[in-house]
Amino acid sequence: MNFEEIAEQYAPMITRVLQTARVYRNYEDFRHIARIGLWEALERYDATKGDFAPFAFRTMLTKVYTEMSFENKYAERFIPYEKDALTGLAQQEVQDDVYFLFEDLQEQLKVLTNQEFQLLVDLYYHRYSYDELTAKYKIKKAALKKRRDRIMKKVREEMWEN
Repeated sequence: MNFEEIAEQYAPMITRVLQTARVYRNYEDFRHIARIGLWEALERYDATKGDFAPFAFRTMLTKVYTEMSFENKYAERFIPYEKDALTGLAQQEVQDDVYFLFEDLQEQLKVLTNQEFQLLVDLYYHRYSYDELTAKYKIKKAALKKRRDRIMKKVREEMWEN
């Protein structure tokens, strides 16, 4: 018998291995990995130690679990970095857009004092939290929020007038 015939004969066992391992993504890749495990089982099988079927099942399951472990380690090490890098790029683009928005609103923002303008820049361009800004401006969070509300009201009124 050649390997293709054996693989076809053990196809239901391969399916059972994947169910046991609870494979739910990359199903065809893991099916191939289980077939490699079946081939390795054929290569290492010793008839004096027992039946082939349980040995093949355990060998395929071990091969699938090993590959899952490698994929999980890869996902832990590399995917979060990619997400962080993409998030950083997106935030940079948002900051650039906000900066250009400030330039577009330059006429309306002329009614603001330098301190008021700086507060808006800190809030919306630098994206400082209120806790960071309370330390910077040495005022309470509630006062900071009120100041922001007054500034925004002033800007809105200026926009409606023009």
